[in-house]
Amino acid sequence: MLNSYTMNNTKVKIFDHLDSKLANNQEIKLPLLVSEGKVIEKWIDYNNHMNMAYYVQCFEESSDYILELLNLGHRYAVEEKKGIFVITCKINYIKEITLNENFKIYANKIIIKGKKLILDLSMLNDKQNIVADYNILNLNVDLVNKKSCSFSNHMLNILSD
Repeated sequence: MLNSYTMNNTKVKIFDHLDSKLANNQEIKLPLLVSEGKVIEKWIDYNNHMNMAYYVQCFEESSDYILELLNLGHRYAVEEKKGIFVITCKINYIKEITLNENFKIYANKIIIKGKKLILDLSMLNDKQNIVADYNILNLNVDLVNKKSCSFSNHMLNILSD
């Protein structure tokens, strides 16, 4: 599973609370189950539901799992000196989720166009109700000159629409 990566020959766990459901070299068929989690006590606010910041955290951690699957994560930054930067994100809160509720995060769209990577994700509860949707626009960036750059033809061929 894509729960960790190696940095300076040390295996480092990236995420604290979500379980990746992706495997290395997995075929990408949408919708794609990316991760599963359970709402923990520190995520609960005074309204007795998960605070909005943790929805974003869960979606962002799931986005990172997708980047690792696409080889656009840690290795991409270290070896190719390129990185994926968030430009905009939009979240729709549809249904509240509370303490100890299980959820799954699915990727509904993964699109690469030129310099852009677009992800549409959904969080579903145990009853398969959509709890929240997340749309994120990322930009491929050369980490040396800090300028946007096109994805390789290989990546464009894999995920272009």
